[in-house]
Amino acid sequence: MYLFAAVPISPAYFLGTLAALLLASRPRTGWEWLWISISVGTLVAWLQLPTSLAEQMVRASAAFFVGAFIVLTVAGVRSLITRSIAAVAVGALATIGWFLALHFRFATVENELITQIWTAWRQFYADLPAAMPAAGDLLTESPATDRARFLATYLAVGATLFPATLALWALTGTRLALSWYHRIARTPFLPAPGRFRDFRFNDQLVWLLIAALGAVLLGQTRPVNLVASNVLMFIGVLYTLRGAAVLRMSVLRASPMFVGLLFLMMLALFTVIPIGLTLLGVADTWVDFRRRMVPPTGVVT
Repeated sequence: MYLFAAVPISPAYFLGTLAALLLASRPRTGWEWLWISISVGTLVAWLQLPTSLAEQMVRASAAFFVGAFIVLTVAGVRSLITRSIAAVAVGALATIGWFLALHFRFATVENELITQIWTAWRQFYADLPAAMPAAGDLLTESPATDRARFLATYLAVGATLFPATLALWALTGTRLALSWYHRIARTPFLPAPGRFRDFRFNDQLVWLLIAALGAVLLGQTRPVNLVASNVLMFIGVLYTLRGAAVLRMSVLRASPMFVGLLFLMMLALFTVIPIGLTLLGVADTWVDFRRRMVPPTGVVT
């Protein structure tokens, strides 16, 4: 799924990381050099495509992220999630500095994204207006205008949270690149990725989550709210995944029928499941549910 969705947006998160890891492991086989050539060739072709400010932002942030990730890897930071989160932070700060140095405005990126995606949606919904309606626009009540309002709200929020989305793509691409690296590299110098049910990260991130939530609720200035909302989404998704990892551990010994019924229940409650998993992930910071699930032998099969 990631290859179809994220690679067209920015292949650097996956292919850039893969090529850098293969080069760092001192490749000696034709198979390794083949994948390095494919990765570098694809990135070179991608860089030749026409670009807008939004696409420039993607390319810059990807370059900063991959560079930071490789430096942290070579420096000996062993934890994959720690390296990835630290690389996201470095990449975000470097991208902000790049914007400030060149006097770019994030509002321009938002407008580009909204225009491009709204135009694409109009290919599927012919009754959408030519331009996305603003929040205060008065539209005649009808199913078409209700859909236009919903899509406009969704798109406006999505454009604002674009940096957090890129950060999450970066984490996913890095995790995928590491898996492929272990299949391709003859002598990998990094340990294989861990199991999803063991997913966790530094517990101190909960304070960053609380601070970001507080900043969003207090409704500060536009720059503060922009940064806080993106941090909130990024950290919130990490805690959602942590909650899902706790749930995965809890059903290891459950019967297939129970797991199937649980899955059907989650489908019926899909709108509240992310909130529940996020709360479970936050609670795991203090309760450490998975430690309590380990059987007396200390072994989980």
